[in-house]
Amino acid sequence: MRAERWLSLLANPALVARAIVKRSPSASFEDRLAWDALDRPHYAYGTYWAARQARALGMRAMSVLELGVAGGNGLVCLEEVADIVGRILDIDIAVVGFDAASGMPEPVDHRDMPYLWQPGFFPMDIEKLRRRLRRARLVLGDVATTIPAFVEEGGIAPIGFVAFDLDYYSSTLDAFALFDSPPALRLPRVLCYFDDVVGDDWELHGPHTGELLAIDDFNRGHETLKIDPVNGLRHKRRVPAPWNDQIFVAHDFSHPQYDVHIHPSDWDLHLGGAGVEG
Repeated sequence: MRAERWLSLLANPALVARAIVKRSPSASFEDRLAWDALDRPHYAYGTYWAARQARALGMRAMSVLELGVAGGNGLVCLEEVADIVGRILDIDIAVVGFDAASGMPEPVDHRDMPYLWQPGFFPMDIEKLRRRLRRARLVLGDVATTIPAFVEEGGIAPIGFVAFDLDYYSSTLDAFALFDSPPALRLPRVLCYFDDVVGDDWELHGPHTGELLAIDDFNRGHETLKIDPVNGLRHKRRVPAPWNDQIFVAHDFSHPQYDVHIHPSDWDLHLGGAGVEG
């Protein structure tokens, strides 16, 4: 396996560069992000660019969410990324994780792809996870009820990035209630990562089941809210990767700040992030 790994590196110079950046103690967070030299670069990408949008709009706080926490590795990573990005961009980033805790519920029908997912998959050890978390908030229960309650509760910093890892069509569609929340609770463009739109050969994801169907049904039911992929993202990345096809954006065309101009020439964030380690 070691020989195979080195041969694959030598066949792709970008992977060699990524390996060098990953091992460099002087590489900045932005350098690591550019070269995918981070754990879960999709979480870093979504959090970082959501935070840049928030700061460009004059905000000093935002929220990032993970829907489908399971063992908690993703939420721990999101917590760490939020801390780093918060320091670089001088923004407070709240972290919230949602999970049923008891494992996956019964599938509704074929749209939930029961040939892949079964009730009870991915249970959570709640106390073990709480010991690993430093500040992330954990919301437990069915997203069909916890998401509306979370929105109704209010008082949260605008949501900028959401990682969807709910597997089922039905659970994902229920979670989209986030985007029907008041505009003050969301950035005008919420970056999203969908875990289950790309998978192994036996998964066979397509537009008529799972998360992709949930996205399509949501879009057909909303005139001014649309969840779209970031067109051509993999062609802009130094190290193209499957996660590039899993990044979407929830566009709220009626959001009061949607049309605010935020070209990089206007951001003037004075980042000073060089040397910040990932």
